[in-house]
Amino acid sequence: MKKYLYISLSLLTLLLRCSTSNPKTLEADVMTDASYGYFRWHNSIRDGYVVVETKIFQDPKECHGDYNCSPQDHLIKKANLRPSDPSMVIPLKLGEYYAITKLRYGDASFFYCQTSDLTIYHGFQFREPYDPKNPTVPYGSNKCEFLSEDQVVCPSIQITKKGIQEIKLSEGETREKSISFRHLLEPNLILFTISLLYCGPVSRSVDLIEVEERRWGDGG
Repeated sequence: MKKYLYISLSLLTLLLRCSTSNPKTLEADVMTDASYGYFRWHNSIRDGYVVVETKIFQDPKECHGDYNCSPQDHLIKKANLRPSDPSMVIPLKLGEYYAITKLRYGDASFFYCQTSDLTIYHGFQFREPYDPKNPTVPYGSNKCEFLSEDQVVCPSIQITKKGIQEIKLSEGETREKSISFRHLLEPNLILFTISLLYCGPVSRSVDLIEVEERRWGDGG
């Protein structure tokens, strides 16, 4: 029995190693190829977790909402940026890209749970008021800025030869707090029960994440 258990665990470990890419190796491979650079997320928030899902495309003119942007030509990457593994690397060919990132932060301790949701627009933003014929506005600044408590606009993703463009996430001053009951609406009964027993009847929605865009490379 022990022999079979050992073999099963060994196979599981091997499978996990094969299915998980090493970001450091990936970065090294990209930096030796002059046709590529890379876009990187880096989370420096010590407590909790940050989940990012980035949808990258090359024509923001077709955007008519967060879920209706370049439905055919896009790349989606998602990662859980834990304190122990804080970075996600996305290799891209040379050129300019646009993106929408959905970011969710969570920190849970017994009867004290807090979350934060953020949408980041890279290189463009939507018009206010909305114009269905011309819905987007190019963003030309070289730094990120908050449009509202839960929306940020950052520069477009400009990939140069062996270049690095990074979005750094860090904990800043709290901008807003609110009471959230959303975790009680979890459709999965097991998750609902766990959330209720662990977080309590309410959780806090907190805006505290700072977003900074940084670049390195030869620009050639």
